[in-house]
This record gives sequence, C-alpha cells and structure tokens, in this order.
Amino acid sequence: MRNIFKIIEVPEKDGTEKKGAAIGIEVKIGDQVSVIPVSRVCRSSDDLATEVEAIQNELKQTLEKTKAFFGGPSGSGQPDITPEMSAEEVWAILSKIEEESLFITSFNSLDDARRREVAEHVFTRCNVFSGKPSLFSARYNSESGTIE
Repeated sequence: MRNIFKIIEVPEKDGTEKKGAAIGIEVKIGDQVSVIPVSRVCRSSDDLATEVEAIQNELKQTLEKTKAFFGGPSGSGQPDITPEMSAEEVWAILSKIEEESLFITSFNSLDDARRREVAEHVFTRCNVFSGKPSLFSARYNSESGTIE
C-alpha cells in the first residue's frame, strides 16, 4: 500500500501565528492529485500527536465495524457497548473488565463524546479512590479524553 497520509504545511497568517501543520490524505482522480485535510491545523507536535491518536482510534472503530459487516466475530474480546446506553451503563460494563489493557482499549475505542460522558460519570458519581475508578482517574487525560 502506498503512503496516502501527508503532512499539510500551513503558513503563518499575517505574522501573528506560527506556522502549523495538518494531516491530509492524498486522493488521485485521473491525472489530478489532491491532499484533503483530515485533521485540524496544529501548532505543535503534541497537538499533531493528539490528532494522529484520534485518527488511529477512528480507524480501529472502523475495523471493528468492518468485522461485523463481514459477519465474523470481532475477536477483540471487547464488550458490546451500544450507542443507546447511558454513561452509567457503559461504565458498568467497562468496570467489570479485569484485564487492564482490554479495559483501556475498550474505553479508548469509544467515540470522543461518549468517552467524555463516561469520564464525567466516573468523576461525579464514583469513588475515585479505589477500584476501577481509581485506575481511571489516575490515567485519564482530560485533553485527549483517553486513558493513557
């Protein structure tokens, strides 16, 4: 597979902002080649790393959907979490996962809005000094909305 991801350089605007970069996907139609941005413009490598992580999470979610599409089991061992579930129901499922890496992967594979809803539930409704809420609170990154 050819490398379709490209870095799009964004020049300074009127000298008021430093240069930035975004992640793009190269699209070729006939003889025309374009690079389409798929991330926001970032002004630091840390911001760009956050965008890369978000793209990776979305690709993982897409892969899981594809496995379901083809009718095979996902094989990931991840719990069945549906969009209709409340943050409390999602946390109830996640908190029962004993394997730490599966717990983290399962949480991080949720979409951004759902992760933040669950985080709000944990921080406002759970005892963050013991058990899974303790692990969650110690490793949760509020900027990226993921567990590290």
